[in-house]
Amino acid sequence: MTAPAVGARVRPATLDDLPAINDIYNYWVDHSPATFDLEHTTPGWREGWYRERTGAGYPVLVADADGDIAGWVCLSRWSPKQAYAKTADESIYLADAFRGRGIGRALVLAVLAEARRLDVHVVMAGVTACQEASLGLHRSLGFIEAGRYAHMGYKFGAWHDVVWLQRHLWRPGD
Repeated sequence: MTAPAVGARVRPATLDDLPAINDIYNYWVDHSPATFDLEHTTPGWREGWYRERTGAGYPVLVADADGDIAGWVCLSRWSPKQAYAKTADESIYLADAFRGRGIGRALVLAVLAEARRLDVHVVMAGVTACQEASLGLHRSLGFIEAGRYAHMGYKFGAWHDVVWLQRHLWRPGD
């Protein structure tokens, strides 16, 4: 799909990628309020997660760096209400060793291209307010702040806000 400057390529995830996707996510469960999960996700849970998204036609993409999964991104349904059918939620996580190499940008650009292909109208991203790199990445790619929920999650001895960002895909140039 896309080739970031770091030598990784963005491609659709497969079932074989799920252990690496889960490992990346579980690293952030242990080390960051980027996710409000407090316990690891299991391989069985991750497979259901994958099948739910891909079965509904949503992309799950990985950045493959010579066989190492450097990160992943996905879209999922924003809400089960039919009026939100053209709104999607984006999630992205990078392996810690691959941060700062342009992989996040490549993944978000690729998933935005997939959103356009799916005729998505708006892509939403909920980012913990202390995650400055993620906020900066999303803003640099045209996401705007749509709202902020104060004290939404308690992790590592502190309350954390969630910033809701949205990327409008119906506007020219978006």
